[in-house]
Amino acid sequence: MDKISTFQQRNPTHLTRQIGHRIRDHRKARGWTQAELAERSGISLSTLKLLEREGKGSLQRLAKVAVILNLDGGLRELFAETPAYASLEAVEKATRGSIRS
Repeated sequence: MDKISTFQQRNPTHLTRQIGHRIRDHRKARGWTQAELAERSGISLSTLKLLEREGKGSLQRLAKVAVILNLDGGLRELFAETPAYASLEAVEKATRGSIRS
């Protein structure tokens, strides 16, 4: 794989667009219009269109759509595990970093 392809796959804009397109695919697989999904999830139609087309929207709105599409299990698993640390020093370093944030 070349460096450009790798960069595109790790690019946040590319990632959010992919998520939006997958939402669209799941909606279509259920035979729902954008208006139906927007109403069922409690978000505006314009917000859903932006989410599907460009991957733009809040995490809250993404979660609402994921629940209605029954995709919330994947979101729950995304950050479910606590990262393992190699040493006490790594834990302390991570803690110091989170205090600055």
